[in-house]
Amino acid sequence: MDTLLALFLVAVLCGVAAASLQHVQTSVHLQSAAKSLHSAVLSARMQALRLERRVTLCAAAQLSSSAKDDAPVRCHLTRDGSFTNAWRQGWLMFEDTNNNGTWDEGETRLAQQAPLHRSVSATGNVTVSHFVSFGASGRSLTLNGAFQAGTLTVCERQSLNTSGWHVVVNAVGRPRLEKALIEDCPK
Repeated sequence: MDTLLALFLVAVLCGVAAASLQHVQTSVHLQSAAKSLHSAVLSARMQALRLERRVTLCAAAQLSSSAKDDAPVRCHLTRDGSFTNAWRQGWLMFEDTNNNGTWDEGETRLAQQAPLHRSVSATGNVTVSHFVSFGASGRSLTLNGAFQAGTLTVCERQSLNTSGWHVVVNAVGRPRLEKALIEDCPK
């Protein structure tokens, strides 16, 4: 009887430990994704200043069902469907020589990020839903040349009232990373 009780307690403790470990693992994935996205936005801005030309960071779309690093990738377009969670598929950084916010043949690709972990959601508000672009002066710009400011949100997929991260791009193009309470994280 004592052995059975001891085994039961060990099983309960293992279950609690496994749940705690899962929470820690998810937190690490979220923080890593948020830091990667923040670093990419900052790097795109620095590249624009260094190259003295427009550099764009766009949400990626896989061209095949394979999510391998060598799978063909392009910028997420309207025809790909909703931009909700588009950044979760990774991103591309490129010299945007024709100022259209989309990586085209002949434009130099500067960096590429693979899709994020399956537990992570990454989405942008309307102004940065599928790209962030920087002019030669390092200012964030829309396609028509107006300033571009917005917030990219990184959170645990399909969760409510949980902590996550915001990458906020201000009107002059400076990104900052801040921890935030996310009310409703998309799928």
